[in-house]
Amino acid sequence: MKKPAFTNFGDRLVLNFTNTVQYFRGQTVDLIDSPSAVIAWIRYMEEVGEIATVQYERLLGESTWDLPLLGEFRRRLREFLVNNPPDHIQQFSPYLTSVMAHSPLMFTVVPHVESLNFDLVPIPQLGGVPGLLALLSYDSLKMITSETLLRVKKCENPSCLAYFVNNSGKRKWCSMETCGNRRKSFRHYRRYHHRE
Repeated sequence: MKKPAFTNFGDRLVLNFTNTVQYFRGQTVDLIDSPSAVIAWIRYMEEVGEIATVQYERLLGESTWDLPLLGEFRRRLREFLVNNPPDHIQQFSPYLTSVMAHSPLMFTVVPHVESLNFDLVPIPQLGGVPGLLALLSYDSLKMITSETLLRVKKCENPSCLAYFVNNSGKRKWCSMETCGNRRKSFRHYRRYHHRE
């Protein structure tokens, strides 16, 4: 079975990582089930600007790919998002801090791509899974200590597992091109074919 493609509609690195498990043709599919798939996802995140080039280079240098650790992180993150996140921050944040202890972060300043400003970019001391988990934990901590957490929503398509940041307050779907159109088509079909 051909896997679905990686997505970039989470609006945060950590939500895009959460969305690497998808429901596809009646099955739950793990998109990062091999070291090459993890590398491909990291490459995609760099291409779309979710990972800076300096982070990308560090992650792929001296790489170790402990896939069960990645799966455990994603499982805990999804569990946190499902279970009323504001009430569970104090249980989840120590886990994130302990994950980051395995690959501390350094910081560098890089020019912002779209302006004359600069960005403060965290760089993990290790590559591979420890470094990726450090970046994901850091992004998670930034998300849960800001108002962004209150805007994180699950796609309203019942067969979709995706999360995204609902900045407009009106967004219902992970992507209008996929889930939004499917649900609208389904409602349209039911409305006009049940009249007969």
